[in-house]
Amino acid sequence: MKIGLVPRIRIINKNQIEYCLEKTLVVFLKKIYKNCSIIILDDDKKNYALNMLIISGGNDLTQFSKLKENYIKEKISKFYLKNAIKKNISIVGICYGAQFIAKYFNSKLIKTTQHVGNHQIKFEPTLFNSRLNKSNNTNSFHNYLINNLGHRLQPLVRANDYSIEAFKHSKLSIYGVMWHPERNSSIKDFDIKYFRKFK
Repeated sequence: MKIGLVPRIRIINKNQIEYCLEKTLVVFLKKIYKNCSIIILDDDKKNYALNMLIISGGNDLTQFSKLKENYIKEKISKFYLKNAIKKNISIVGICYGAQFIAKYFNSKLIKTTQHVGNHQIKFEPTLFNSRLNKSNNTNSFHNYLINNLGHRLQPLVRANDYSIEAFKHSKLSIYGVMWHPERNSSIKDFDIKYFRKFK
């Protein structure tokens, strides 16, 4: 299985671009998808034969921040998202990735000061969420939340303020989660089970 991963982008010394990837995310993915290979996607825009696209956390949407690194990540994310949709491969967005996918499908996002730290999440009563507890506790590291989902996106998980914490596309294998499974002190069984559903 080949996973293409859009990493976090940082600019160092004005001109030096860094592609940053959390090692714990790689460990998490390899625990779920045994024997997978992970390809870091950059602005070379190569046409890889992927089985899954993951748009990682880090960075802000350009509608909220005009920093150069955000435009670079947006450009990379858009190219590979469109390519993955065209090829009908699974797509998973984590935090920024979820926000980016949500925006791509015309969802509404707003600024928040209440989503940094641990908090409760509640699962929508859907077939996708069957055999899960009604709620769980997870982390949160974002300053923008998904207020309303756009066309063809369905809510899977909500926070106590009713904002969207996870969603799926009604027709395609496209998913978004706002929490970071890779940033817990240890990998949670819940996150493993939930991400295994993303096929």
